[in-house]
Amino acid sequence: MSAARSDLVNAVELAGRSATLERELERTKLPRLAEAGALDGTVVHARLTFGLFEARPTVEVSVAGRVMLPCQRCLRPCACEVDDTSQVVVVADDAEEAPGGFDPVVGDAEHLSVTELIEEQILLGMPLVPMHEDAAECGESAADEHIVAAGAPAEEKQRPFANLRELLDKGER
Repeated sequence: MSAARSDLVNAVELAGRSATLERELERTKLPRLAEAGALDGTVVHARLTFGLFEARPTVEVSVAGRVMLPCQRCLRPCACEVDDTSQVVVVADDAEEAPGGFDPVVGDAEHLSVTELIEEQILLGMPLVPMHEDAAECGESAADEHIVAAGAPAEEKQRPFANLRELLDKGER
């Protein structure tokens, strides 16, 4: 998907001015996040602070907000808070190394997609297994499963060498 014209910025120019951009984005403006399962109600605030390091454009990408994802216990919407920051440097290709402390972002520094930077940071900050903090928030179905699992009888442990001492003692006689 190509970036919209208003989404593309000249990172070299913005870095030269030490500019800061702020965006508030919903799920509809974040296609990769929607692909990852984000639901309606997702709202994220982002701040991008541009700078220069060794004559290369850098961006401090900070995201904070709420990503609505399906809970893995009950499959109902679950609000997952995201609050993450990283320092990236724009590189022309994968072969170019990023200076220490910076994560590389491959792209054209003069036509850099703000949304892609923000989406990447959100994806990195999302939980691997989204769940309500309290199982009670999941409702009756999840609570019932929890009770059944807690009340289930413990399986008998297998002990393959439990009677080894008896066998050894019989062999000595």
